[in-house]
Amino acid sequence: MEQNFSATDEIAKFRIGEDLKADVESIDIDETSELQDIDDVHDDDKDEAERDTWGGEFEFMLSLVGYTVGLGNIWRFPYFCYRNGGGCAIIPFILFLTICGGPLYYLEVCLGQWSGMSPITVWNICPLFKGVGLVMVSLSLIYIWYYGAAFSWVIYFLIQSFYPTLPWSRCGQSWNTELCIDSTTNTTDKMLNMTNNGLSVTSITFRSASTEFFERNVLQKSSGIDVIGSIQPHLIGCFILGWLLVFLCLAKGVKSLGKVVYVTVTLPYILLTALLIRGVTLDGAWNGLQLYLIPDFSRLIHGQVWIEAAVQCFFSLGPAWGGAITMASFNKFNHNALRDSVVVCIADAFTGIYSGVVVFSVIGFLSKETGTSIDELPFSGAGLAFIAYPEALSRLPVPHAWSILFFLTLVLVGIDTQFGCFETVTNAFIDLNYKKLHKYRLLISAGLVIFLIISGIPLTTSAGYYIFMLIDSYMGTFNLVGTALLECIVVAWIYGANRFSDDIETMLGKRPNILLRLIWCFVIPLFLLGIFIPTIVSYTTPTLGSYEYPIHAQTIGNLFAFVPISLIPIVAVYQVIQQSCSGRNIKDLLKPAVYWEPHDSKIGRIYRKTPYVYGSNFRERLLNNILGINTST
Repeated sequence: MEQNFSATDEIAKFRIGEDLKADVESIDIDETSELQDIDDVHDDDKDEAERDTWGGEFEFMLSLVGYTVGLGNIWRFPYFCYRNGGGCAIIPFILFLTICGGPLYYLEVCLGQWSGMSPITVWNICPLFKGVGLVMVSLSLIYIWYYGAAFSWVIYFLIQSFYPTLPWSRCGQSWNTELCIDSTTNTTDKMLNMTNNGLSVTSITFRSASTEFFERNVLQKSSGIDVIGSIQPHLIGCFILGWLLVFLCLAKGVKSLGKVVYVTVTLPYILLTALLIRGVTLDGAWNGLQLYLIPDFSRLIHGQVWIEAAVQCFFSLGPAWGGAITMASFNKFNHNALRDSVVVCIADAFTGIYSGVVVFSVIGFLSKETGTSIDELPFSGAGLAFIAYPEALSRLPVPHAWSILFFLTLVLVGIDTQFGCFETVTNAFIDLNYKKLHKYRLLISAGLVIFLIISGIPLTTSAGYYIFMLIDSYMGTFNLVGTALLECIVVAWIYGANRFSDDIETMLGKRPNILLRLIWCFVIPLFLLGIFIPTIVSYTTPTLGSYEYPIHAQTIGNLFAFVPISLIPIVAVYQVIQQSCSGRNIKDLLKPAVYWEPHDSKIGRIYRKTPYVYGSNFRERLLNNILGINTST
């Protein structure tokens, strides 16, 4: 029987403080020439190129909140609720966040903080599954590519807020139709005039000024994805300006963003509160709030609600994207990762629900003003927020001031949103050879921005909105859920939940409890499997409102849905072939690579000298992972 031995047994007596310093310095590092060589390589790397760290603990927490609480919470969460029966959709979202998303997020933060590595190199924990890291980086790249379009819309709204009259508050503009109505319109008189002109009542569907501004001015939306139209000068200009702002804020990585988040994270809550107060006082607001606050529990029997709740959790909270791993990798080794993970999960849920109150109060108002039922309002995708929020802003006292502040805040939130994914992509490249490449961070960031601008040009055409929603609909479900499932299995079962708990104890001085290890080992995998399988079985082609994408567009969408996750088996096969050709044991691919160690150099010396030996059968691994019981003596 093999003996189960943990590095924590050695490190336990070397807790943070003077005892740690004294004992570490007394370690004989000349025990074997092999260990000495590894020490020299690691120490040389760290001496010549120390990894950047946050300026303080609060900066990391705010940056993590900023990365997590972004544009996705402000528009995607209300849209998720709107699609799935209002408030009843919150129930599976909170459940998924509590028993799956939150613990998985904490796992990722600990992975990044303990190793000081980005999503690709962190998979030295299990080389066979390095493809998981590639999926995370590819998803982050796709995300910042197509979300740059939404960022450009926000900038355009901000610029328009400086005009003498808010262009979305009044009809009579060059882009408006005769069906446009605003706060000064008497809908009864207008309906009577139109019916006198020969139109039937059933054929008349009024559209708010904010709806027509977004669709006919901002997007200049065509009739479908096949009708590309021309590049919109105002959008390409805002698109370039948006990426220039991101580049200027993130050029120095965590050092620059750590200061920006003090404003970008706190200001949105103040503005949302003002919008909420005005929204709930609008005529008809209660109609929308009823849909949102009074759940229709019968909707919970539909599997689609649960699937979309899982996807929304991944979009808003951000596990399986790699951003949490990247940002945590800049932490000091003993940072309180558990506290920050809990704060981020609470902030994520609160912001989404809070934003929903604002949006649904305006939806109720628009429903009553246009005489259209809530279910039939012409909202789809991001349009829900880019129509509802401007409508609320136009009804506030001093609307220009509120619009400027609100969209300026969204610009700052957009930078926060992009930061985690942008840093994930750049650091994935830099960490391939950190000692040599970190000094070229500015050039690497500039190159990525140029690539994103050029490749994002189709998003600024008249068909850009259709492209945006196509990618948004397809890329998330299979990739995020599948990646999270494998991530949890690798850490909890292949690497071992008990061994991972030992690692966390070396950082925080306290092991995760049994409940958390049970969640990692059983609850999350089973829950994700329960989402993943029905998603495949009941998979249907996404639509955009009443618009159905043509076959070739669906094919492109399927490429975004399945190509990223296919990197996992491709990389695994490559690793096996490479291992076989070199004459090494394939089973070693399931063991951490030689460079897998804590990024604290002194703790790393101890870690390398105390190898971990696993139990010899499933029963021993089960008892060890869950209860920490060593049955091998």
